[in-house]
Amino acid sequence: MTSLMPGRTHVLEVDTADQFRTAVAAAPDEHCLAGVLDACLRPLVYSRHHWLVYKGEYRVRADLRSAFESCRQRDPREWDDEEADLMLSLFALDTASTGLDDLVDRVDSTAVREVLLARHALYTGVVAPAERAPDGLLALARRVEDLRPVVQRTHELFSVIDGQAWFRTEGVLPQADIDTEQLTPAVHEVLVEVFGEPAGSAASDRLRAATRTAVATDGDSASVLRAVMRAALADPVLRADHVTLTCPMGDMLDRPHEMTTSDAFFTETQLRDGIELGDYAEQLGHESTDQLHRTIRARMLKLKRGAIRSLYGPGCLQGQFVEKHGGHMLFRNEDAHYRGHKSIGCSSGGRASFALRHATGGAEQAMTPMIGDFRVVRMSHDEDQTFTAAELPQVIRYGEWLRVVVEETYRLGAVLRTDAPSPTA
Repeated sequence: MTSLMPGRTHVLEVDTADQFRTAVAAAPDEHCLAGVLDACLRPLVYSRHHWLVYKGEYRVRADLRSAFESCRQRDPREWDDEEADLMLSLFALDTASTGLDDLVDRVDSTAVREVLLARHALYTGVVAPAERAPDGLLALARRVEDLRPVVQRTHELFSVIDGQAWFRTEGVLPQADIDTEQLTPAVHEVLVEVFGEPAGSAASDRLRAATRTAVATDGDSASVLRAVMRAALADPVLRADHVTLTCPMGDMLDRPHEMTTSDAFFTETQLRDGIELGDYAEQLGHESTDQLHRTIRARMLKLKRGAIRSLYGPGCLQGQFVEKHGGHMLFRNEDAHYRGHKSIGCSSGGRASFALRHATGGAEQAMTPMIGDFRVVRMSHDEDQTFTAAELPQVIRYGEWLRVVVEETYRLGAVLRTDAPSPTA
């Protein structure tokens, strides 16, 4: 059997809990064993909240973390069969950069295999339709991990989150279906309204020109960002009730690990003109526009500060791909189970997630994909208002245009906003 290595592994022949237990027990040294255990821990730390059956009962992540810690404290030879299977399941998920939230009802190696087979079928459907899935669980996990970047050369990945079912699946969108070169009529109109007829014809050129004008005039690029967000609200494809953009402000790019305060982020929400929050008072628990703005802002800042601590803190993933934090998202029934989602009127919608490049220390760097976050939300529970995968490319287009503005702001050495946020920002 191939020997275990710290962290990521090439134990491609391991397929069963007993084989995994034997391999871990035979780890050549404590450093190697610690690496394997750290890999098992990561899905427990970086997955979304979830209920899963383990040893015959539904458990939350904290319960599974306790089970993991019990295993960590003992010699692997002392693990019972279910414990060994739990550890194999966690290790396979980590090898495939996949979360616990992909599992539908239970956490065991059979459930993990089902998820990875579905992911393998999705990926090979794009790049290698005739490929047969590997037989071994860890070989399958490694193949899923290897296929992901190949798929991403031509397609955008997105998560499908169903709040009612409480698990995620994944989809793919051809990049050719996402037109970022031509501005939508709504964006064109607001740019002309705010900045006049800009030079250039390509979307990115026009947005960069508008950004340079805004920075020269105002000292920041907030007017451009707000204009693009306003256009998204008016877009007939998106039919949004509110949109929110969250990005690093731009003054701490050389020390992202310190972006743990509200001042480190630009986060603003715009509501559709004419929206009557009274129609959603039961859903929200109020009908105050100011309160909705404050609630969304507080929630986004909490998410991003926590993500920064997870991704850039000591001993964390340092920008490694994590499905919980990175990637585009299509969400449905989001307010079915979580009070926080009800309080922001989030029934369905889409998120465009984007990395942000900047030059620091003379070299270009890119922050992890979760750091740029544009969300489009519909509040209605009506089935004909539910956001669909066919509409997600339009969210990604707007996210790309916002990214262009943000990166141009960083390039100019400016920030996204110089004034303090208003109560309704």
